[in-house]
Order: sequence, then C-alpha cells, then structure tokens
Amino acid sequence: MSGPELLLDSSIRLWVVLPIVFITFFVGVLRHYVTQLIQSEKKVDLQQVSDSQVLLRSRILRENGKYIPKQSFTMRKHYFNNPETGFFKKVKRKVIPKNPMTDTSMLTDMMKGNLTNVLPMILIGGWINWAFSGFVTTKVPFPLTLRFKPMLQRGIDLLSLDASWVSSASWYFLNVFGLRSMYTLILGQDNAADQSRIMQEQMTGAAMAMPPDPNKAFKVCKSLLHAHSIMSDP
Repeated sequence: MSGPELLLDSSIRLWVVLPIVFITFFVGVLRHYVTQLIQSEKKVDLQQVSDSQVLLRSRILRENGKYIPKQSFTMRKHYFNNPETGFFKKVKRKVIPKNPMTDTSMLTDMMKGNLTNVLPMILIGGWINWAFSGFVTTKVPFPLTLRFKPMLQRGIDLLSLDASWVSSASWYFLNVFGLRSMYTLILGQDNAADQSRIMQEQMTGAAMAMPPDPNKAFKVCKSLLHAHSIMSDP
C-alpha cells in the first residue's frame, strides 16, 4: 500500500544528495591511486599461464567445434589427443603443493585488498549513515514492492513510507556500485576505484584459477574431448 506523498526540500539536494555523490566519487578516486601506490608486482608463472591457456583452448574447441570443418576439428583434436604426440599425452607437470598460510605474498595482497576496498566502505558508509541519518534523498521513477524497503530505506523504519523512496544510507551504496562509468571515463578501463569490477574479478579469478593438479585437469579434458568427438561423428 502506498504511503502519503512527500515533498522534499530543495536543500536536501544540495546538502545531502550531491555531497554523498561527491564523497563516494572522490573516495573511489583516492582508492584507485592508493591501490596503484601500494600494490606489489605480481609474479607470473609462465608454465601455469601456458597450461591454463591450453585448457581454455580445449574447452573452446569442445564448445565450438561444430562451427568449423570436420578436418579442422580433427586436426585440433589430434594436437591434444594424439596417442603418441598429443599435448595431454606427453606433457606431465610436477605438482608442488602450496600452503596458502605460508605464502606471505598472498596474505599481504589480501591485507592490502581489505585496506583499500573493505575498510573505506565500512568507514565512509558508517560516517554517512551517522551524519545523514534519517534523510530521504530521492525516489525511483517506478513503483516497487515492499520487499525493496530493506534495500532502499536503510536507516528509516517507516512502514507507511512508499518503497520507491531512497534513504541516505542506501543512496550511498547505490553510488558505490553505480559510478563505474564515471570511473572508467576518468581513470580508464582497468581502474581500482570500481567496487563492482573488483568483486567481479575476485569471483571470476577464483573460478578461472589454474587447478592445483594440472595433470588431472589434462586427463579430464582429454576424456571430454574424446567423448565429444565420438558424439560428433555421424
């Protein structure tokens, strides 16, 4: 049920809405330059990169092999699965188990990530929630159900208030994840200010990381490619 219609004071735009936008934007810019300043040079294992690219090529061949001529598919399949000279047959990697608790570089990068990403969001979000507590900043231009009230009206507990209104705390979080186009325009594509891009990279990076035992991964890919070639034969 819709609540009473509100008329916002124009001073809210000048003293609440715009300051939150500017604070969020400049904190993101500052986070970008601090990250560039304290980040360490990552060591790249060329063998691991090569193996991950081979696994990626094998997956692309399985998924898109039907779009190329049969001879081309067979030639690529033999590169991977030839009984004598196939990559998955002749290449054996020495597996060295790694303990993440003893990897100081990983722990240092994790601490730096928390310092530049998590800590500023908590501190600035808490300060904005305290300094601008109780303000209604804007309204989304379409009706919403009551399920959106906890997301858009943090810090305001009014059951009669329409779910389309946005509180100051929620306005801050919307800006944190909504200024990525401005960051890309000003700081470039690979910037450290875009919070949503950082979270996406962390998730995809964990999903696309090289498996701990490449030999087992090669064996699985070899079996999948062989099974795919059998199903593809007329």
